[in-house]
Amino acid sequence: MEVFTGVKTYQIIQKSLNKDGLYGCVEFSKSLLTIDPNQCIEDYKGTLLHEICHIGFDLYGLGDDDEMPQIGNEYLTTVTSNMIQMLAGLNPGLFKFIFHE
Repeated sequence: MEVFTGVKTYQIIQKSLNKDGLYGCVEFSKSLLTIDPNQCIEDYKGTLLHEICHIGFDLYGLGDDDEMPQIGNEYLTTVTSNMIQMLAGLNPGLFKFIFHE
């Protein structure tokens, strides 16, 4: 599986992250999304969507907490809905997996 952003492609790999205390992570410099497969399917899909949101927020300049501007609810909601709509359109198979049984 992979996530295409329209600019670059992130490879998705499954690997235990138990020693790191994580369920998923994104390494932006490597264009790599790692997800721990040792989760129930509902949590796995939620973690996958969570990590995809990190990628999408980075596209909109909302990557690092210390660089986050003061943003209001309406702005964040608009960015999030636009991001999910764009990424779902570019990755229909991946989003079908996340949102369908």
